[in-house]
Amino acid sequence: MQILFVQGPPTLRQFDYKAAIAWSLYDFANTGFAMVVLALIWPQMFHHVWGAGLDHQTESIVFKLTQALPCLIIFFLAPFLGQLAERGRFRAQALRFSVILGALLTMMLSWVPAQEWFFSALLYAMAAVAFFSASTFYDSMIVDCAPLGRRHLLSGIAYASGFVAGFLILILLALGIFSGPHLRWIYLAAGLWWLGFSVPLLTFSFPRQEPAERITWLSALQSTITTAKELWADERVRWFLCAYIFYIDGVHAVKTSAAHFGAVLGFGSADLVKAFLVVQVIGIPAALAFGWLGSRWGAVRMIVFALFGYVVLTLWGSQISPGNITLAGLTFPSVWLIAGGVGLVQGGVQALSRSYFAELVPPGREIVYFGFYSMMGKFAAFLGPLLGALAGWLFTNAGDETSTERAGFASFALLFLVGLTLLLKTQRAEKPKP
Repeated sequence: MQILFVQGPPTLRQFDYKAAIAWSLYDFANTGFAMVVLALIWPQMFHHVWGAGLDHQTESIVFKLTQALPCLIIFFLAPFLGQLAERGRFRAQALRFSVILGALLTMMLSWVPAQEWFFSALLYAMAAVAFFSASTFYDSMIVDCAPLGRRHLLSGIAYASGFVAGFLILILLALGIFSGPHLRWIYLAAGLWWLGFSVPLLTFSFPRQEPAERITWLSALQSTITTAKELWADERVRWFLCAYIFYIDGVHAVKTSAAHFGAVLGFGSADLVKAFLVVQVIGIPAALAFGWLGSRWGAVRMIVFALFGYVVLTLWGSQISPGNITLAGLTFPSVWLIAGGVGLVQGGVQALSRSYFAELVPPGREIVYFGFYSMMGKFAAFLGPLLGALAGWLFTNAGDETSTERAGFASFALLFLVGLTLLLKTQRAEKPKP
């Protein structure tokens, strides 16, 4: 096996603890948006409040297209964002701008009237563009925070902090602070959460690199093409990114569709909040465990394990109905078992993908490569909702109002299967040639 790590174990001096803490805390911060807007509250409110005037099939398709729009925008912006990410000073400024803009747009959702689905979708799309842009700059900063040998662990810690934040947010929801007519104010709280806990990262002084020339979209596009050729020349990177496009699409689609899917099936808001709480409780130790096991057994092996789990979860989950199940003598809502499985694998897949990619790229090119990495991820996130919308449209059963959502959710299994197949080629590419 070809070893890509720096010779010798990383020293304590190489590990910048202040930078690592500030960087990890951002996952805690952006969970305010990811949990409230992407995953849990906005999807339910779009179904019950803002999209209440639409028929079931139209509302389902509009919802998925709204999810796809910001990902498509980011895909075209990614070459320019990647060039900004390569320049330390501009990267920090762009991160601040994205976070502040995204937080303000999130807060504005609190004032959208009922049945105004267009304005809700528009604010969602703009806030999501800001969120995904910030993630591009944030992901690239991992190379400034930890040496190669510790990136799996640091990435796992960051995702675990996100699960902790999600747990706390769900506790606030369970306490009823934002219940009834006060639910809309959760967007104001989510924006403040995102902005407030981002302060340590936004004010941290990372290394500054002055750009040699002015950045234009054309120069950014040319640089992206050059980067793509470099990546394609490396067999491991090539197969990994091809796999990543598909499986991270599935991860994103499951995460952002789950609450809307549950609402359409008839699960109550309380059941869905508790299900997301299960995801957080299991996700915290699971993300840490995946980071540790990735360092010992290899990131690819652990990602493969998680993708097998996702295939089972999406196929089985598409068939569940409201009600309880009994397992090992314990009776609990059926959605909890799905939630537990997602919590087990979700953070691990995302954390190990980020840290594994950071180890594949050549020294000195990590930051600009992350712009390309982010572009691939956002392109994938654009395809996922479209696949779900297409599957729902093709397999709609007029006698079953839930058939559109069930077909869309089941279609995500295809993404994991394709990603899994391509990822196995990455693993074989790492083996020494005879």
